[in-house]
Amino acid sequence: MTYRSVYTVLFSILFASPFLCAQTAQVGAERQAKSTERIRVDYVHYRPARWEAEKVKEFESEITNKGGLVYVYFTNASDDPINLHFWRMNGYDESYWRLNHFVAWDRCSNEQPEPGATSVLEINGVTEDFAEGKPFEFSYVDRDGRVTTKYAGELRADPVSVSFIRVMPDMRQFELYLRNSGEAPFALRNAEVIGRQTVNVEWSAAQLPAKGHAIGRLTLAEPLPSAHLFVVRVTVGEDGAERAICAHRRAFPDEFPIGTWTANEKTWDILHRMHIDTVVEGGPPDKPFFTEAVPKYGFRAMVHTGQPVNPDRVRELSGHPAVICWMLQDEPDWSIPANIMEYCDRAVRLYDTTRPTFITLCRNIKFFEYAPIPDIACQDHYSVTAPSSSLWPKFYGTRLEETAYYTRDLKMAAEPKPIWIWTQGIANWGERPKRPVPTREELAAQLVLNIGRGAKGILWFNYDQEIADKYPDVREAMQHWGRVLRVLRGDFLASEPGQLEAAAPEKVDVAPLLGWDKLILCITNTDYEIHPEAYPFVDKEGVTLDVTLPEWIRPQTALRVAPEGVSPLPLTAENGRASIQFGTLHDAGIAVLCNDIATESSYRAAYEEAIAEE
Repeated sequence: MTYRSVYTVLFSILFASPFLCAQTAQVGAERQAKSTERIRVDYVHYRPARWEAEKVKEFESEITNKGGLVYVYFTNASDDPINLHFWRMNGYDESYWRLNHFVAWDRCSNEQPEPGATSVLEINGVTEDFAEGKPFEFSYVDRDGRVTTKYAGELRADPVSVSFIRVMPDMRQFELYLRNSGEAPFALRNAEVIGRQTVNVEWSAAQLPAKGHAIGRLTLAEPLPSAHLFVVRVTVGEDGAERAICAHRRAFPDEFPIGTWTANEKTWDILHRMHIDTVVEGGPPDKPFFTEAVPKYGFRAMVHTGQPVNPDRVRELSGHPAVICWMLQDEPDWSIPANIMEYCDRAVRLYDTTRPTFITLCRNIKFFEYAPIPDIACQDHYSVTAPSSSLWPKFYGTRLEETAYYTRDLKMAAEPKPIWIWTQGIANWGERPKRPVPTREELAAQLVLNIGRGAKGILWFNYDQEIADKYPDVREAMQHWGRVLRVLRGDFLASEPGQLEAAAPEKVDVAPLLGWDKLILCITNTDYEIHPEAYPFVDKEGVTLDVTLPEWIRPQTALRVAPEGVSPLPLTAENGRASIQFGTLHDAGIAVLCNDIATESSYRAAYEEAIAEE
């Protein structure tokens, strides 16, 4: 296809009603023959735009998002297909909200729902009209000019939300991570993928506690097709009444890449021995990367789609087993409007259904406008000797914790989809001339801070061979932490940031990740000073950590997983709390509390396998 064809497609998208090629079918189960409205609104999910504004200051921070995300889940409750035309909010048609730039973008998963089919309308509002507590009077008008539904309420964030939907490799099994930010508990009743036959639902606990979490495991009778946009419905009980919440994403098996940007024939072997398995690559499938490096090292490719989307790039690699995602754009939040990125995302979905879309962002004040667009959102924010969109206290650096705020903000904007993170590696930045790359300690701290805030993939930026030769200590640090990532990548993918009380010594950051049978503690020493050459860390001796436990975590052992290996930690667990003696903390570390005592042997085997490949 030529570029003229691409522009024709984009033009048709720009001036047509929003649509997605994937849709959620629920034929029969949700039909209401006697409904007075042909479209039934099942659930409205609202999420106000939020980001760290006190501890992080962005350039142009006066240009802020005052709105939020609105997801309207609705079902065709009539006996006939409906051809939807446009939505209306608070008396104004969708064109009013778009043309006046009151919404960053909007799209509907299926504007021609068959009887019983469930769809979702996504509205990314940026003005005070979409602020929490504002009225939300909604209707949908069909092609005949008839109002199909009316809904009236207020924009309120539900205390119960699905923070992550994990899609397993077989596309039949899913893990649902629920978070309750409210003060009241909820009973867990049921979970389903709407329109699909469920064969099993298992909960980590019978109740979703106040300020707590729960995990559900859901198995379908048949796998979902690739790229299928599916809606999960969870039924909860409160004070004898039941209600449902919904969440959605497209169906792709989740993976935890360990990546970098730059690779070539001279570095393939080095990167493999550093445990890097994913790189930015593209081009025809007969180039040496795909014919030589992929079979030998098992590399995966993050493929740029071009800007605007070049369908030839997508088509020539569509379905290639080495492609892990389609990279729509790097840092579009500097200069490309969010609605253009949504159009690009939609164009890729037209040409390929085999791999997820991906965008890297860099400005936390813009995350809410961009992160919900792709299947995988990413951010790059480096705290030492690199250019930055935030205002640093020193020209050459800021507090290392700043990267954690960015990751936390990105995750909240992208839920329930996964996020990957570019964490600082080896690149020749010039803001700190005496040492243009991070020290081992600075690298470790940023990595663990990012993991602890929910990263489902780690991408090092970057690996520059010439600079790595000058700073072998950083190359060694990347390799050694690669061992840790190799051991724990599956558990990082299968856990979520937890609202748990964790007591630690002063200036020790503890970020809990909560999984089905493990509690991971990401521990960072924040007792250091910003320095023009190397941030000096003050060792923490005899560190003891005390953490509350959810009811399904009953640890039999505690393990320290470090670049040097896997070792047991002294553990005391009783009355819903656990205490571990971590020992000396220099920069960063990871502890895992495990229900299964056999975890230690499996971790040791994974560690030895990583060592063998070095």
